[in-house]
Amino acid sequence: MKLRYGTATALLLGLALTACSGSPGAGPAAATTITLVETTPAATGDVATVTWALPSGEPASLDPARTGDYSANTVGTNLCESLLRLETDFSTSPGLASGIVQKDPVTVVITLRDGVTFWDGSALTADDVVYSLSRHRDPELASYAAHVFANVAAIEATGALEVTVRFRKPDMQFVPDMAGVPGAIVQKAFTSKAGPAFGTATGGLMCTGPFKLAGWRNGARITLERNDSYWDAARRAKAARFDFVFLTDHSTLTSALLAGEVDGVYGAPVGSIAALRRSGTGTLYFGPSTETFSLGAVAADGPAADPRIRQALDLAIDKTSYVAGVLKGAGEPLRTFTPPLSWQGSPAKAVYDAGYAALPDTSKADLEAAKKLVTAAAPSRTDLVIATPAGDQSLLQTATIAQDAARQIGLTMTVRQLQPAEFAGLFYDPALRQGIDFIATTGYLEVPGALYYAPGFVLEGAPFNWTNYGDAGVTANLVGAVSETDPAKSAERFVAAQAVFGPAKLQITLAGSYNRLFLNKRITGAPASFSYISSSWAALVGAA
Repeated sequence: MKLRYGTATALLLGLALTACSGSPGAGPAAATTITLVETTPAATGDVATVTWALPSGEPASLDPARTGDYSANTVGTNLCESLLRLETDFSTSPGLASGIVQKDPVTVVITLRDGVTFWDGSALTADDVVYSLSRHRDPELASYAAHVFANVAAIEATGALEVTVRFRKPDMQFVPDMAGVPGAIVQKAFTSKAGPAFGTATGGLMCTGPFKLAGWRNGARITLERNDSYWDAARRAKAARFDFVFLTDHSTLTSALLAGEVDGVYGAPVGSIAALRRSGTGTLYFGPSTETFSLGAVAADGPAADPRIRQALDLAIDKTSYVAGVLKGAGEPLRTFTPPLSWQGSPAKAVYDAGYAALPDTSKADLEAAKKLVTAAAPSRTDLVIATPAGDQSLLQTATIAQDAARQIGLTMTVRQLQPAEFAGLFYDPALRQGIDFIATTGYLEVPGALYYAPGFVLEGAPFNWTNYGDAGVTANLVGAVSETDPAKSAERFVAAQAVFGPAKLQITLAGSYNRLFLNKRITGAPASFSYISSSWAALVGAA
């Protein structure tokens, strides 16, 4: 999962949050005016060039081990493919692997497709896969996906097209993770030779995807060109060239879309929804997503560490009004921080759905109940600080709404805007969190699986367990859910844990935002769901 902490950066724990179509108990009034679709009409032919905006700015790297934000994922997944494919409904299908089998509780066998080649024509081998996966375990590389491999004991080539992964203890989430950047494959020889420059404008890439890296002009654009030797003829790219341009100013981006200077964008500005929907230049699509807006408690002591204060703030904010005002109707309230879209492809979907539906619905504000919680908590101080990244208007609005809610229940909240780098640092450095009680943030889940997110906030010592939350029963159930290879039993243990940690509001989840995709009328084919974040989506874009 990723927690987004700035205009062009994101924090990775292999986690994130969501908005989702058809989630149990969800659906504000705004949903009646917005139709969610998983994809757009199929392309009818090829196009010469597509210009695509990256509103989060220029990626720092396209190396899968260093991919940790919207921009890097949006570009990189079209270059370096994963072992599994992420489908538009957040289910998985075979990718570079024709199959991944859980041989026993501590053994996973990966069978590779025959006939797959890298851009230079060399064949994909088991050694390339072993190398690619093992890179994430190298502490010197400090891969953003290192957590995915925490339970792995060994990764070995057990055949020319077979890789066996052995675990110290079972890990239910590992196989779904192979549909995201943790399962992306690079060529061993090229990567080793490139060294630290791999994935940058100077070091380049060598992967198997439907596009290859053709150029990278720092500060301006990244250019991809079609891989005419792509192994999957059915998914051959329809665009001969894709130009990704860096447009972080929302007004400039909107003007470029309306003028037809830019053909498309994921994450179209919320403030431009009305203008883009009226546009005759193209169409604004809304799709199911795993993105969320939330307030995170980041203090190990003081009011924010008290669940009653977190619950009071949660009850003081009307989530339906939040969706209408901040997200302009393009979202819906959620009951907890693990989004329902994350388990829609699971065979245990019914178990997860029932567990979600049983959680308290706090979409409507209840100020009297909130005030009683504050009185019962009798905090040692009533002055709070909430931090937000400077320049992000949606998160500034979120912090301001939290400030007003706090005032109504007898608390004082000061909004502190931090520069993106400073804001990013507080996610990892406890010293930077001193004097801050809450943060306004967004996040997203990039792969399927309910277990991809919660452990990072709930288990003792986990990177996002900033309040030092601990519950023996929750820990036993979450650890048991990860180790349980039967999907239904795993789901039951997760739901039992969620029933306890969910109401504790370790993250005060305000809403899930729908995916916002704008396409110029000359092109179509892009997935409208948030699945683009881990899929080779650009290959599908062609003539309308």
